[in-house]
Amino acid sequence: MIKRLRNLSISRALFLITISIVGFIMLISSFITYSMIFTRTNLLIETTSKEINKQVVLNYENYFNNVIDKSNVLQKYILTNTKDQEIDVLKESFISSVNLEKNILTVALFDTLGNVISSSSDSAIATSITDKSWFIQAINQADIHHFSNPHIEEIYDTNKEVFSISKSVQYYDSLGNSKNGVLLINIDTTDFRALASMTNLGIDGHIVITDFDDDLIFSSKDECDSNECSSIQVINDIILGGRLIKLDNLSMFVNVNTIKNTRWRIATFINVDNIANTKVEVLITVALIFGGTMIATAISSAAFATRITHPLNMLENHIKVIEKGDFDTRVTVEGQKEVVLLAEAFNKMSNHVKNLMNEIVQEQHEKRKTQFIALQNQINPHFLYNTLDAIVSLSETQRNKDVERAIIALSKFFRMSISDEKNIVTLKDEVEHVSSYLLIQQIRYHNTFMFDFEIDENVFNKYVLKLSLQPLVENAIIHGIKPDESFTKILVKGYEIDNFIYIEVINEGYGISPEKLDEIHQMIRGKAESTSIGLKNVYQRLKLYYGESADLYLNSVLDEFTVVTMKIPETEGLDL
Repeated sequence: MIKRLRNLSISRALFLITISIVGFIMLISSFITYSMIFTRTNLLIETTSKEINKQVVLNYENYFNNVIDKSNVLQKYILTNTKDQEIDVLKESFISSVNLEKNILTVALFDTLGNVISSSSDSAIATSITDKSWFIQAINQADIHHFSNPHIEEIYDTNKEVFSISKSVQYYDSLGNSKNGVLLINIDTTDFRALASMTNLGIDGHIVITDFDDDLIFSSKDECDSNECSSIQVINDIILGGRLIKLDNLSMFVNVNTIKNTRWRIATFINVDNIANTKVEVLITVALIFGGTMIATAISSAAFATRITHPLNMLENHIKVIEKGDFDTRVTVEGQKEVVLLAEAFNKMSNHVKNLMNEIVQEQHEKRKTQFIALQNQINPHFLYNTLDAIVSLSETQRNKDVERAIIALSKFFRMSISDEKNIVTLKDEVEHVSSYLLIQQIRYHNTFMFDFEIDENVFNKYVLKLSLQPLVENAIIHGIKPDESFTKILVKGYEIDNFIYIEVINEGYGISPEKLDEIHQMIRGKAESTSIGLKNVYQRLKLYYGESADLYLNSVLDEFTVVTMKIPETEGLDL
């Protein structure tokens, strides 16, 4: 640390030492103060929240205990009245319970087949009983009361929201035999929901109740109406106990508990944002004091350092601008004489670097253009040699008429080759160009092959590299014609897909084995030695002109056909 300070200027060393000492003292003091307040505030939040949750749980347990007590009384009436065959008296007991308890809407006793034995209502049963969850649970688990989720009453047509309490009970049939049945009590949810509003849980504070399958039963928050509710996710994470969380950007303390006799869980979400905000306010106050002290200390020690470092920072920023490739911007600084001279020298250097880069770019462009022209010029001598060799063969066999036609076609071929100095031509011109070549070769090979063109009209006027098609056709003739067979066919196709022009040269020939095909691809791409000029030349020119988006590749089936495909992006005819 001391060694680093020695490498700094006096102004910066003074600034760092002062800030470090004052900052350390203030930081320790602030941390201790805030930690004490934070701990006591969290304890207050937890204690208060647990007391509120305890009261809420007690309210709901009293509510359900009252219902269970009523159910136990009704079970005694059922045993007594059915044993004495006083079904009418039992019905009166059910009606009295409904009249005395405003929360109870209906009471009914069913046998295990779902038939009504007695009911507080004379209304007809609207649906089947035996497939209801409350009925099935009561039959399967006879020892406990079962509480269903709130729903619109489905047994009697009251159109009110209820939750059903069911319990397996004993009764006597008309023959005096002891039977098992199911007691159903439908409870109006009005008071059940009202319990949630009795406790002030703060803004957006709410109560959520879930069943033993973690499905939502009730929520005092309207937005929480399904199992996808974020409050449900919180309850499932906590399971039982309490935790301080952030919900919808509010600080909530969540307590999860169980409601006795119901197998339900109840969670209270208590808004403690105001208390939490107190912690934030204390933190802000401490931070402001800390910041104010540090600012006051820094201003006095930084004033002199700024005068020295400001011009150097400007130079540093200018270096970053140059790193991005901007050599035109100039830096102007004011300050000490040495810094001004440094800035002037830097401007001269950036100007010199700019000139050197422009020269390199121009040289690279010329080199690329020269290389492209050299590759293109390889094609004409190569073709001329092969054509003259063909004409000599015709002359030796006294085919003078064919010699004449070949020379005329050759003349037309080279007239088209030198008619334009541009390196690209339309596909239409290139097709005319290669037609002359094919005519020459057709004469040479005694018309042992046919050729045809299938060019889509929409690509006829698209631009392609000059002398790019002829080497592909020449390759098809040399390697594709079978001397012992007549009318070998060479087909040239052209079409466009997704802004790419595809030109295919297809020949019915010997085909190429997969091993040989791979060797040819390696040769074309310069990864293997080759004495062939045509395909490799075209591939290199494609890459020089179009870049990596262009390609040249072969497909073949042995003894059937070979396809050479040239893929080039569509261009507007711009030359190198």
